[in-house]
Amino acid sequence: MRRCREIDARWYGTAHQKGVIEGAGEFSARLDAFAAVVKKRDATLLAFLDEPRTVEEITAHRLVYRPNVDGPHVEPVERRTAAQHLRRLISTGLVTEVGEGRFRAA
Repeated sequence: MRRCREIDARWYGTAHQKGVIEGAGEFSARLDAFAAVVKKRDATLLAFLDEPRTVEEITAHRLVYRPNVDGPHVEPVERRTAAQHLRRLISTGLVTEVGEGRFRAA
Protein backbone atom coordinates (compact mmCIF):
# COMPACT_ATOMS: atom_id res chain seq x y z
CA MET A 1 0.00 0.00 0.00
CA ARG A 2 2.90 2.37 0.69
CA ARG A 3 4.22 1.94 -2.81
CA CYS A 4 0.78 2.39 -4.34
CA ARG A 5 0.46 5.77 -2.61
CA GLU A 6 3.61 6.93 -4.39
CA ILE A 7 2.09 6.42 -7.83
CA ASP A 8 0.56 9.58 -9.23
CA ALA A 9 -1.93 8.70 -11.93
CA ARG A 10 -5.22 9.86 -13.28
CA TRP A 11 -6.82 6.40 -13.12
CA TYR A 12 -6.14 3.41 -10.91
CA GLY A 13 -7.27 -0.09 -11.85
CA THR A 14 -8.31 -2.04 -8.80
CA ALA A 15 -9.73 -5.37 -7.77
CA HIS A 16 -12.40 -6.45 -5.29
CA GLN A 17 -15.23 -5.06 -7.38
CA LYS A 18 -13.96 -1.47 -7.04
CA GLY A 19 -13.12 -1.04 -10.72
CA VAL A 20 -11.33 2.05 -11.98
CA ILE A 21 -10.80 4.89 -9.52
CA GLU A 22 -10.15 8.37 -10.83
CA GLY A 23 -7.69 10.68 -9.10
CA ALA A 24 -4.92 10.25 -6.56
CA GLY A 25 -6.99 11.76 -3.74
CA GLU A 26 -9.83 9.30 -4.16
CA PHE A 27 -7.38 6.43 -4.56
CA SER A 28 -5.58 7.46 -1.36
CA ALA A 29 -8.89 7.63 0.52
CA ARG A 30 -9.76 4.13 -0.66
CA LEU A 31 -6.35 2.88 0.44
CA ASP A 32 -7.03 4.36 3.88
CA ALA A 33 -10.34 2.50 4.02
CA PHE A 34 -8.64 -0.76 3.01
CA ALA A 35 -5.90 -0.23 5.62
CA ALA A 36 -8.66 0.11 8.24
CA VAL A 37 -10.08 -3.25 7.13
CA VAL A 38 -6.65 -4.85 7.50
CA LYS A 39 -6.31 -3.42 11.02
CA LYS A 40 -9.77 -4.68 11.96
CA ARG A 41 -8.91 -8.17 10.70
CA ASP A 42 -5.65 -8.06 12.65
CA ALA A 43 -7.58 -7.20 15.81
CA THR A 44 -10.09 -10.00 15.16
CA LEU A 45 -7.29 -12.50 14.59
CA LEU A 46 -5.30 -11.41 17.64
CA ALA A 47 -8.40 -11.78 19.82
CA PHE A 48 -9.03 -15.25 18.37
CA LEU A 49 -5.43 -16.22 19.09
CA ASP A 50 -5.97 -15.93 22.84
CA GLU A 51 -5.20 -19.64 22.74
CA PRO A 52 -3.12 -21.61 20.22
CA ARG A 53 -4.91 -22.09 16.89
CA THR A 54 -4.12 -23.70 13.56
CA VAL A 55 -4.55 -22.13 10.15
CA GLU A 56 -7.50 -24.47 9.66
CA GLU A 57 -9.17 -23.13 12.80
CA ILE A 58 -8.52 -19.54 11.74
CA THR A 59 -9.92 -20.34 8.29
CA ALA A 60 -13.09 -21.75 9.84
CA HIS A 61 -13.39 -18.74 12.16
CA ARG A 62 -13.43 -16.44 9.11
CA LEU A 63 -11.72 -13.09 8.78
CA VAL A 64 -13.25 -12.12 5.42
CA TYR A 65 -16.67 -13.63 4.84
CA ARG A 66 -19.67 -13.77 7.13
CA PRO A 67 -20.67 -17.26 8.28
CA ASN A 68 -23.69 -17.40 5.96
CA VAL A 69 -21.59 -16.85 2.81
CA ASP A 70 -20.86 -20.10 1.02
CA GLY A 71 -19.10 -21.02 -2.20
CA PRO A 72 -15.97 -22.64 -3.59
CA HIS A 73 -14.04 -19.38 -3.23
CA VAL A 74 -14.59 -18.95 0.53
CA GLU A 75 -12.12 -21.45 1.98
CA PRO A 76 -9.19 -20.53 -0.33
CA VAL A 77 -9.68 -16.81 0.33
CA GLU A 78 -9.97 -17.34 4.08
CA ARG A 79 -6.90 -19.61 4.14
CA ARG A 80 -4.78 -17.15 2.12
CA THR A 81 -5.95 -14.22 4.25
CA ALA A 82 -5.14 -16.09 7.47
CA ALA A 83 -1.67 -16.98 6.20
CA GLN A 84 -0.93 -13.41 5.10
CA HIS A 85 -2.05 -11.91 8.40
CA LEU A 86 -0.14 -14.53 10.39
CA ARG A 87 3.05 -13.95 8.39
CA ARG A 88 2.90 -10.20 8.95
CA LEU A 89 1.91 -10.42 12.62
CA ILE A 90 4.72 -12.92 13.29
CA SER A 91 7.21 -10.56 11.64
CA THR A 92 6.09 -7.75 13.97
CA GLY A 93 6.27 -9.97 17.06
CA LEU A 94 2.52 -9.84 17.77
CA VAL A 95 2.03 -13.57 17.06
CA THR A 96 4.26 -16.52 17.80
CA GLU A 97 4.23 -20.11 16.63
CA VAL A 98 3.90 -22.09 19.85
CA GLY A 99 3.98 -25.53 18.31
CA GLU A 100 4.18 -26.91 14.84
CA GLY A 101 1.37 -25.18 12.96
CA ARG A 102 -0.16 -23.62 16.11
CA PHE A 103 -0.18 -19.87 16.60
CA ARG A 104 -0.94 -17.61 19.55
CA ALA A 105 -0.99 -13.89 20.19
CA ALA A 106 2.25 -12.84 21.89
